[in-house]
Amino acid sequence: MSQRLNPTQLKELKDCFSVFDSDDSGSICVKELKKVCESLGIKVGDRQVNELMRLMDRDGSGSVDFKEFVNVMAEQFFREPTPAELEAAFDTFDQDKSGYISEEELLMVMTRFKGNITISDVQKMIQAVDKDRDNRINKKEFIAVVLNQKY
Repeated sequence: MSQRLNPTQLKELKDCFSVFDSDDSGSICVKELKKVCESLGIKVGDRQVNELMRLMDRDGSGSVDFKEFVNVMAEQFFREPTPAELEAAFDTFDQDKSGYISEEELLMVMTRFKGNITISDVQKMIQAVDKDRDNRINKKEFIAVVLNQKY
């Protein structure tokens, strides 16, 4: 890792890792990696998942531990997402293609990742992001949050 992660970034990676490590084994196996891809709407075959695992599994153990996960994912903190990546991320949430992320859409996607999220949690998330106060997240608000910018 060419740059050091700050404590907030490291915590975000730990939280993300724990979501991916659905069996709490301390590592991500091929099956879990495929599930993550599918929950993100990324259709991958066995060959693609195995190749992704090979790239991430630096010690050849057959799974990705937290240290390997950090090494692979940390670079994401130091680069700007492409416009295509931002579009794809927004579209993952905007299920009905309305141009907005509603409470229901955010709840549906977040439940796939965290499982025990409540509508109250979702409402708080929307309030934190929703600058025009229309109780939904538009693309501009979404991108501002992803890029950690002011709207």
